[in-house]
Amino acid sequence: MFRTQINFSLRHLSLLALLALLFSFLAWFKSGHLNRDNKLLTSQFIIGKPYQSTINRLEYLDDISFTPESLQDRTLDYRRHLERTTSPAGFLDHHPTLGFDHIYCISLPDRSDRRETMKKIARALGIKITFVDAISKDHPVIGWISEKAFEVRKEKINHMSKHTGLKKDKIGGMGVGTIWLTVNKGNNANQEPLRDIVLPSLDNFHSELSGKNWVEHLWSVTDQKLLKPISLNFNVTEAMWDHNERFPQRQINAATVSTFYNHVKTIRLIKQNGDQSALILEDDVDLEWDLERRWRTIQRRLPVDWETVFLGHCWGREIFEPQVLHPNLHKSTSPLCLHGYAVSSRGSQKLLELFDDPWLAFQTPIDTCIPTFIKLGLKSYSIEPPIINQAKILKSDIQVGKGSNWKGFLADSVMERIYKSEGKDLNLFLDQAHSKHLDPATVFRFKTSQLISSVDSRIIRCDKRPTRAF
Repeated sequence: MFRTQINFSLRHLSLLALLALLFSFLAWFKSGHLNRDNKLLTSQFIIGKPYQSTINRLEYLDDISFTPESLQDRTLDYRRHLERTTSPAGFLDHHPTLGFDHIYCISLPDRSDRRETMKKIARALGIKITFVDAISKDHPVIGWISEKAFEVRKEKINHMSKHTGLKKDKIGGMGVGTIWLTVNKGNNANQEPLRDIVLPSLDNFHSELSGKNWVEHLWSVTDQKLLKPISLNFNVTEAMWDHNERFPQRQINAATVSTFYNHVKTIRLIKQNGDQSALILEDDVDLEWDLERRWRTIQRRLPVDWETVFLGHCWGREIFEPQVLHPNLHKSTSPLCLHGYAVSSRGSQKLLELFDDPWLAFQTPIDTCIPTFIKLGLKSYSIEPPIINQAKILKSDIQVGKGSNWKGFLADSVMERIYKSEGKDLNLFLDQAHSKHLDPATVFRFKTSQLISSVDSRIIRCDKRPTRAF
């Protein structure tokens, strides 16, 4: 019996020793891995690369419960459990293109300052962007396009006058729904007098183009520097000035022609690369710090047949449209600005069918086209408030100074974080002196008397529905 007691005690002591060893190992393992992940977080943040934790592929750093420090906080255990077990498939995984096939950034090759800024933003978010080489307003093809668009406009006025009985000098207007964007054959005419208008083929309108219409020829030429205007002094603004348009900001100029060209070129890339979806950015944007997580929550609520989504816009009337299964998602109405928008494969196909219409192409600024196409049936949605804004920090290539002064707020700006880390002046983000440049949508949302009083009454009226002036 005594021997049995000794054997039992030895087994008991062995078990206790084994348990102690196991607990020691677990403590060492947890401590070592947490320290390693803290070092990994620090080193990868310093060199500007995306953080990838080794703990359960914890790419969920936007959630407070999965930061290396909070992993030791037991009060967050249940939150972590729910995050892991109830999040949609792929929701917790970082994707270098945010779930799109490509993120395209339209940028002039010689604007190294803008490209460097966009690269910093990409590193900050751990995303991959593909630069699309833009052309400037001084490129020879812009003059060639402008001449062809002007010739088409003169011809279009003749057909419209004959069809409607209107005098030629009464035809015009450059706002959303403009008469210049009436589609061929008029099945979805923007204005009732143009219903059922038939615009003839332009395949033989320019004999030198060998039976192609001028838009087909434009995109078939490999070296577009060979496409030069007949008149080197051709002034597209003077030639295509619409005297029925009261806002000069809506008029055509060489810069708006080049912007039109660059966006269509990018949409053509979406089709060419077989992208199921892509995000198009201009190179003067600022983004929300948790953009990926915000977009992921919205993306899963999008209807399957969406064609465009405005992650950024200056102003539409989206806020008056019902929410679409998400508090920040609305049907688009007339969003302005194209600094951040997504296009699906269906959307690229539909947009190119419209942009390739030789009667329609380059007849207005492209900002006017897409809101008009929305009225013609383009299935578009807008995020309100936007999660991508125009930064308005670097000099504009389109207008003198920094282009349009409109800007909005972000909840947590990537650029603000970058500036703060570099010890730069944050007044560009925080100085209330800039409040007079807030876009009308931002003013409407905040409705503060100080901000409203600083905005031209022609642009917005906050007592009822907002009125868009340009």
